[in-house]
Amino acid sequence: MRTSKKKSSVPRIPRARHAHNRQRQRLIDACISALHIYGPSRTTVEKVVAIAKMSPGIVRFYFASKAAMLVASLQFLAAEFEEQLLVPVTRLKSTPVAALELMVDLYLDPEIASPRKVSVWYAFWGEASSRQEYYDICGQKDESFAVLVRELIERLIVETAQPQLDPDGIALGLIGALEILWQDFAFRTEADIDRPAAKRRCMAYLRSVFPGEFAASPIPAEASPDGTASHGAASHGAASHGAASHVGDASPAGGGKRFAGWVYANTRLFALEREAVFQRSWQFAGHQAQIPRPGDFLGIDLGVERILILRDAMGEVRAFRNSCSELPHILIAAPRGSISVIDCAVHGLQFELDGRRRGARGTADLTAMSLRMIGDLILVRSPASGRPGASVAAAYAPAGSAPDTWADFLPPPGMRPVGLCREAMISADWKLIVEQWLEPAATDTIDASGAAIDAIRPAADAGARRSGNPRWSARAYESLVGSAAGFNWQRRFLAPNHLMELRPDGLTILQVLPIGPGRTLLRQHHFTLCASDRAARAAQYLASRHNPRARRSGIAVAESIQKGVAFGHAAAPGAATSAAAAAFRRYLAARVPSLLMGRPPAGI
Repeated sequence: MRTSKKKSSVPRIPRARHAHNRQRQRLIDACISALHIYGPSRTTVEKVVAIAKMSPGIVRFYFASKAAMLVASLQFLAAEFEEQLLVPVTRLKSTPVAALELMVDLYLDPEIASPRKVSVWYAFWGEASSRQEYYDICGQKDESFAVLVRELIERLIVETAQPQLDPDGIALGLIGALEILWQDFAFRTEADIDRPAAKRRCMAYLRSVFPGEFAASPIPAEASPDGTASHGAASHGAASHGAASHVGDASPAGGGKRFAGWVYANTRLFALEREAVFQRSWQFAGHQAQIPRPGDFLGIDLGVERILILRDAMGEVRAFRNSCSELPHILIAAPRGSISVIDCAVHGLQFELDGRRRGARGTADLTAMSLRMIGDLILVRSPASGRPGASVAAAYAPAGSAPDTWADFLPPPGMRPVGLCREAMISADWKLIVEQWLEPAATDTIDASGAAIDAIRPAADAGARRSGNPRWSARAYESLVGSAAGFNWQRRFLAPNHLMELRPDGLTILQVLPIGPGRTLLRQHHFTLCASDRAARAAQYLASRHNPRARRSGIAVAESIQKGVAFGHAAAPGAATSAAAAAFRRYLAARVPSLLMGRPPAGI
């Protein structure tokens, strides 16, 4: 019996076809180089084949004429522009901030915007008025790009709720900025082009229109005193991801050195931090025991959000934005109490305890906050934190990639609140206060671990001897809490703004909230394991003698430092800083790269 091999159903492409495509592309590349050198009118077949190192007769095999070869070269550039820029940017249309950042990055990338290719685009554009085929190709590229830019700007206007902005004018401004930079590229060599500086200029334009939406590009360390970077000072990758060195002492490579003084009292930077840091982080809001019955509520101002936490009719804990859905005014001003319905006296509206509006048509329900329970502790986060592309640091630290600093924190069961939350207004930037928390005495032990910075403090009696506190307080504390006093106190910082002190008698949470540039609200929450309130307050007082961070003296130091920075005084070069404080600065710089700059960048 004869056997025959089964033929493959996929037709084989002749080798000659591969060679044909390679040689044709070789001629197109040579034609682009000739156009860059000589321009369209002086480009000849002889000059093209000389660059390609091919025989003149072979051109006729691939192109009917010189004009056909020029059109093919332009079609190649147009197809490359679409494939390498329009297609990937279009895929990100649902996240306009990320799409616009990618667009600027690709539009000014040497792969697309080399002097050789840019000069060819402009050379063809000069011929467009007299050659319809050139006009069709150039015009199609420009039209597709303009439509995409306008759509992204329009989406961003809707997301940021700024209907007063004109999408056509903003899009035209961005396209104009990019075109001017291309024209500059066309008359330079690659070594003379400072691409990171060009990208910073375009992003500065977008930040000026949409403040708080785009991350500030870092300025290279080689920048001149007037703020302009020297040519080739930073690589493409460093400029894109904030990995380059920066003016000042606070570069990542420097191990999280101290920030420049301006970052502690800048209005625009304050707005960026609220968006990039606080609206993306979990904030402690209360304890379940504070709202034991249906209708009980807590009204809390977290600086970036006004929160209403309540227990609904079914006993479920809920969190809403304490703001009317008709106009953003506060609904319940009281810090705590009990209600059966949420009233808006201004508009005559009512909302159920589950946030649904009652009766009124055309009125939205209350905005639900992101809610999280850790034991009996209630955490909340702004719903804007989940909006793709909304954050200023989205390209640097997307919401899903940020470490969860609360992930492994679990308070002991059975704790209950003792006393009311204590609040103090401090005339100092919140970052200064956190840095003060994390700069312990030389004898303290600090263990920094990424964004979650752990500070483990020794037992109370040893801590009293080292810190100079009277030993009687340590003995009194030990007598009060009994054998549990031997337990090592755990002091742990949960980025960006919580200091947790877990002791044998309970838990203290220090929370700093930004109120304005150079102004901070300090909130102190105390929870106890003691049976009586009297014992709880006594233990809390004795423990506070070993923690200077929340005492008035510590607050006075922070306010004094704030005045010093406001006058332009900075820390001495090489001043010592703890590993925990350095980790905190790196955590912030990853979300707001502008913090690394030695002076305020343009637009801030």
